[in-house]
Amino acid sequence: MHFSVNAAEINAGMGMVSHAINVRPIRDIYANVMVETGEEGIWLTCTDGEMTIRTHVNATVVEEGVVLLPARLFGDLLRKLDGEVDIRIDQNFRAEISSQGSNTHMVGLEASEFPDVPEVMDPQFRVEIPQNRLKDAIGRVMFAVSADETRRILTGVLMEIMDNEIRLVGLDGFRLALQRISQKTDIPDGKESVSAIIPGRMLGEFSRMMGDDESAASVVCGKSRFSISFGETNCYSTLLSGEFINYKQILPKAWKSEVLLRRDDFISAIDRASLIAREGKTNLVRLSLTQNQMTITANADMGSVKEEIPVSYTDHEFKIAFNARYLYDVIRNVFTDEMCMRFNSNVSPCIIAPPEGDMFTYLVLPVRVME
Repeated sequence: MHFSVNAAEINAGMGMVSHAINVRPIRDIYANVMVETGEEGIWLTCTDGEMTIRTHVNATVVEEGVVLLPARLFGDLLRKLDGEVDIRIDQNFRAEISSQGSNTHMVGLEASEFPDVPEVMDPQFRVEIPQNRLKDAIGRVMFAVSADETRRILTGVLMEIMDNEIRLVGLDGFRLALQRISQKTDIPDGKESVSAIIPGRMLGEFSRMMGDDESAASVVCGKSRFSISFGETNCYSTLLSGEFINYKQILPKAWKSEVLLRRDDFISAIDRASLIAREGKTNLVRLSLTQNQMTITANADMGSVKEEIPVSYTDHEFKIAFNARYLYDVIRNVFTDEMCMRFNSNVSPCIIAPPEGDMFTYLVLPVRVME
């Protein structure tokens, strides 16, 4: 096996596939990158057993072949090289990596035991989404994805495909995040929607690899596997099995009170109040609404804070309390200048949404406190 490749291009490829390298691989073979020649270049593939990432790199192939190389060592070496890199693999799978007077030898392995690329069989749906829109939507629901493996279904993100809309939902029992992407899609005849539960950890990794432009990311979901492809990179993962919580039943369909406020005013006030709140045992911030004003307070043994911000509110006086971190996580993912908070009572879920439209919907549970 013999090929030459530009250092910057193979570095970019290794940067992609290394997202699938686990710090502590469950099998020794997962610590390797599979390098194989292909049409007009080489393919790099890494896996952790559940997530597989494969990307194409332009290269001049002199002799075809395939080899496993230690991924971290190979990647670390390539980052220190410039210009053209010449890589030769002998019959014993030893690699010789040369570039501008640098010559390094590395022990490789035969690739026969490396897992096959897990292509999605019998796709349930396919959809193409602009990378920047998908990346942004994923980033704005990830904070609400649970890390509790005892409720494994909540460690995933629900992707729901409808005729003219794609929804992403994260839910951890304290907060719910819903992002909508308006887009015409093709779903199977006779169905109003199709859905899949994608492991949050893997979806987060994939989103970090996506670009910030409108080039398409192609999402394919089968019964147990899914893939996302963009540019020269293909990502594969298992799906979570089971029923996601019916989030539509959780979202209130009506509310008794609504307040309109500026997002920047609110997040700045909550950010400052959180400094005191986190010194307390409960990390609470309390909101008090009166005519066109919101007062935010927090108390701890080390001090107290009071913040006042103007709002649009004309209802009766209303008081409610939240875990400061949970509330802050929601507000920082609001991307409109103004936002609405909707209430039914001080112990029922609070909805945070844009003043117009429904591009996002967040739900955060309040904390019951004694007066």
